[in-house]
Amino acid sequence: MDREINNVAVYVRKSREEETEDAIDRQKSVLIDICKKSNWEYELFKEVGSSQDIDRLELQNMLEKVKLFQYDAIVVADLDRLSRSTVHFGMIKETLTGAGCHVITPNKVYDFSIQEDDLFSDLQSVLAKNEYSTIKKRLKRGVKQSAKDGNWMGKKAPVGFKYNRATKKLQQSEDAPIIRRMFEEYMSGLSTIEISHKFTIENVTTSVGMIWSPSGISRMLNNEAYHGTSVYGKTTEKNGKRAIKTELSERIIVDNTHEPIVSQEEWDLVQKIKLDKNSKPVALGANKRKFSGLIKCGLCNRTHSFQTSRYKRKRITSCQTRHYSNDLQNYTNCKNKGMNIVDFENVFYTLFENYMDKLCKYAEKIRHENKDKIKKDYKNGISSLAQHIKRINNDTKRVQQGYIAQIFSEEEASNQIKNNHLQIEDINNKIEELRLIESDSKVDYVSRTLDKMELFMEGVDTLPEKEVNKILRELITEIRYKRTNDFDDGFASIDVIWKYEVPEEGKY
Repeated sequence: MDREINNVAVYVRKSREEETEDAIDRQKSVLIDICKKSNWEYELFKEVGSSQDIDRLELQNMLEKVKLFQYDAIVVADLDRLSRSTVHFGMIKETLTGAGCHVITPNKVYDFSIQEDDLFSDLQSVLAKNEYSTIKKRLKRGVKQSAKDGNWMGKKAPVGFKYNRATKKLQQSEDAPIIRRMFEEYMSGLSTIEISHKFTIENVTTSVGMIWSPSGISRMLNNEAYHGTSVYGKTTEKNGKRAIKTELSERIIVDNTHEPIVSQEEWDLVQKIKLDKNSKPVALGANKRKFSGLIKCGLCNRTHSFQTSRYKRKRITSCQTRHYSNDLQNYTNCKNKGMNIVDFENVFYTLFENYMDKLCKYAEKIRHENKDKIKKDYKNGISSLAQHIKRINNDTKRVQQGYIAQIFSEEEASNQIKNNHLQIEDINNKIEELRLIESDSKVDYVSRTLDKMELFMEGVDTLPEKEVNKILRELITEIRYKRTNDFDDGFASIDVIWKYEVPEEGKY
């Protein structure tokens, strides 16, 4: 060794948090002993990290100091402590060689500027990589076997449990009663949103600082660990990332591995309730009802659904929106009531025929209008809508900045951005409609609209409801519906928002 060694960096690393502290202490003890016997000044760099990760914090800190020529050598237990990747190890060697820095292990001193040391280290790097691959396969086999034995192999214990290192099993923590209560509240009829509000207002806290979000509660209600079952292998790796959900047959599922917080029967009941709540009626999901997705509450703008009574009568359901008080503890239901679909249709068809009459009169009036002027008007309309989209996009950016500045919560920001995207989608649809109108004369467009309306009136009793719904969606943006009286007398306020708005007489 030609170069005089005075200042060195001591680098120690263990691969996983699960490894005992002794593993890293033994490395440190041996290496520091070498430094003391040689009278070297040393700086210790110690961390937990994968040998395949080049961006380890302490490794990078040490290499930055190497580039500044602060060390004569790096002292490590073995070369693979620096890296087991041949590519990454080559990058590290290049940095060390450029700074004239050696690597010292308990068995050898490496000077990578010497060809023999360079080749020998490359050979060791290849062997280390092969060893890493073998170790990884063995670990996977060991993990699978341990999972089959019923041991908990998850990265983190679910809220309500803690991991017992001695038994390798889960055991209930001080948070278990809170999780028990969450299941009970859901079984009693509360939704995940209501539980979220309730626990937040009551300041229900856990040892891990749980934030009670509806989505988080929903995921917890699905967790098999709460009824005493351990599941391993829900996801598999793809390109180094845990991204793909596995089939049920590929997972390792072991029952009765630890004391449950809820019984199997209770957990099954919760899954049934969740399935019932999340299932849409077949007819609604397939848009088979003629008014599906079109009827909006005139009080809160929620889309109304439909139901069939035991007497086979079809009804529009009452609005299901809940309006919470400022303290989120109490709520009132929207006052918009449902009604018999037959009574609704009687009013709707009258409005439909009145609109057709207006459209026919309008078509006659505009047959000799200047087509160029009409196209210019629609271009101006498209330009105005495009500017509106720009304003919404700017608002989205402000919401994102507000989230970063912690002005908005994640849920508030997400809801606002989602609402903005829906607005943009609606405006883009209107732009497409205007472009269609612009490409022809106004008379041509009105004529096509009248043809669709006549097709609807002719086929309303013979076409499948799904086809009727498709025609209506081409004609109507929404139907604003309001009925707040207590008597089922068929009276309701119905306002149809047509996709083509006919100007009032005297304005065309």
